[in-house]
Amino acid sequence: MNPLRRWRRARLRRQPFPQEWLPYLRGVPLFPFLPPADQTELLGHIRGFLGEKRFEGAAGFSVNDAVRVIVAGNASLLLLHRETEYFPFLRTVVVYPTLYVARYRKPGPAGIVEEGVEVRAGESWPLGTVVLAWDAVLEAGFSPGARNVVVHEFAHQLDLEDGAMQGVPVLPPELRAPWRQVLDEYRDLWAFPRPTPLALGLENPAEFFAVAVELFFADPWSLKLHHPELYRLLGRYFRLDPAALAAS
Repeated sequence: MNPLRRWRRARLRRQPFPQEWLPYLRGVPLFPFLPPADQTELLGHIRGFLGEKRFEGAAGFSVNDAVRVIVAGNASLLLLHRETEYFPFLRTVVVYPTLYVARYRKPGPAGIVEEGVEVRAGESWPLGTVVLAWDAVLEAGFSPGARNVVVHEFAHQLDLEDGAMQGVPVLPPELRAPWRQVLDEYRDLWAFPRPTPLALGLENPAEFFAVAVELFFADPWSLKLHHPELYRLLGRYFRLDPAALAAS
């Protein structure tokens, strides 16, 4: 990391968290369950995130401090307990007021490229942008069956830190072999479909990772029940046990 950038981030994180922003943390459902030290760390990461990323409203949406803090707070959950580059490829967060329509192109059978439009709650681009629908952001939860679109889209940005979205974030050496086993599990689920909370992530390894991380932070109980080894691996990576937090 650039020493000047590290110094700037450390300075931002040390600044007092504005009192008027505290009510917005209700939009970060996991926050009340975190230990005090993790809460303090997360507040610092929110300051650091907002000091580096730009927000833009789309389709007439007006971005205010509540929007910025809630998005930054949920995204910064992925930064806890690790030396981080603050999603280095990300420059701008674009927020729509509600679900929006976007065009897509994806490969189909026999090499045919499928094109069309679909309704989306969010998307993550390799070249500097995350797009979110505000009504979907507000639906984030920490309970059985809950979802978190911010965590999902920023998991893609975490995956991108090594330059490619392929379901493998930058890993410490001790997790590289276990992670390969996780991708084998993904391939097994693809080849032999069965009911699983990861069903929405079976499109490709990048989606598998994003859905798994979303479940880890929004509905860890389902992930732990159906895929305990994957849950433990993500717990080692994030150095967190969300399923145990609600019980403490």
